[in-house]
Amino acid sequence: MKIGLLTTGFPRFEGDCTGVFLLTMARRLVEHGHTVRVLAPEPRRPGPVPQWPGIEVSWVPYARPRAWQQTFYGSGAPDNVRLQPARWAGAASFSVALSRASGQQLTDCDALVSSWCIPSGWVGSQTAAGRPHLCICHATDIRWLSKMPGGGAIARGIAAGATSMWFLSEALRDVFFETASLDQSLVTAHVGPMPVELPIPLPESRAELRRRLGIEGFTLLCLGRLVPVKGIDQLLHAVAALPEPISVRVAGDGPERRKLQFLAQQLAVNATFEGWVTGERKEALLRACDAIVVPSRPQDGLPTVLFEARARALPIIATEAGAIAEHTRDHADALLVPPNDRAALSQAIRQLSAEHAAEQTLRV
Repeated sequence: MKIGLLTTGFPRFEGDCTGVFLLTMARRLVEHGHTVRVLAPEPRRPGPVPQWPGIEVSWVPYARPRAWQQTFYGSGAPDNVRLQPARWAGAASFSVALSRASGQQLTDCDALVSSWCIPSGWVGSQTAAGRPHLCICHATDIRWLSKMPGGGAIARGIAAGATSMWFLSEALRDVFFETASLDQSLVTAHVGPMPVELPIPLPESRAELRRRLGIEGFTLLCLGRLVPVKGIDQLLHAVAALPEPISVRVAGDGPERRKLQFLAQQLAVNATFEGWVTGERKEALLRACDAIVVPSRPQDGLPTVLFEARARALPIIATEAGAIAEHTRDHADALLVPPNDRAALSQAIRQLSAEHAAEQTLRV
């Protein structure tokens, strides 16, 4: 099959963290014999169009001059428009441009997949023309729908043109259908996380990996985009408040990187910024570190790193933001704290560190 993918963000180059879960999904589709054509916002800065086997990427221009295209990428659309409300105009113009591009470039596709219900899901439903259409909803987009004027009509339009919908949690699914004033039985609804990278074999033992990576003592891993919604500044403050030193490996990239590096220096936190990691380097960090920490702010959805950590039996410290609590509450090795609560986050880290020290003592 040829599958059209409509989205508000897609990796602009190999190693870009924007929409990386969609690249994972596209690669899985290609592995099963399909081809994927992607329509995504044109980046602000010119550059070569990325190429992957079986995946064709087409950038959709939505403002001119090109430098005005500031609604997507960077910190992500939610933070971009929050910081500069005028960027909402870009969201509106992209909706029109995406609809036009879908009508022109995806007509030969056998099925459509849309990520973010507005505007991608709306456009997918309007241009599906009877083809299968999977609409992937996240968290912020559903919250926007529930609050914006006419959100109910838009939600009903999305549901009418979608053969199935994918939600991160049951709570978000319920909000969508309440907003649309529709019975859930009218649309096939799936609940679950986005695709994740499965564990890959490594020849080294955990002790060998720690030596190679220079990891000593109790070390936390924070993996994700370096943007405000991820709450990494909260993590650095929480670690700085601990009586005993804790090391942090920050694996990710984004517009907040320099700011976070400066904050770590100011707070005298032993934080190593790895940049965006994939493949064996990512696997090595997941196996060598002692716990994963997800300090998300309330606006976040469901970070895929939670499931990557669970696949490797790695303890988790996370906030109850978005759909995190619903998927993590019953996990035996998870500690949950309220979002934006540095003291609670610091206490959870201290508790897990103490438990780890006790285990190490028993092994001696």
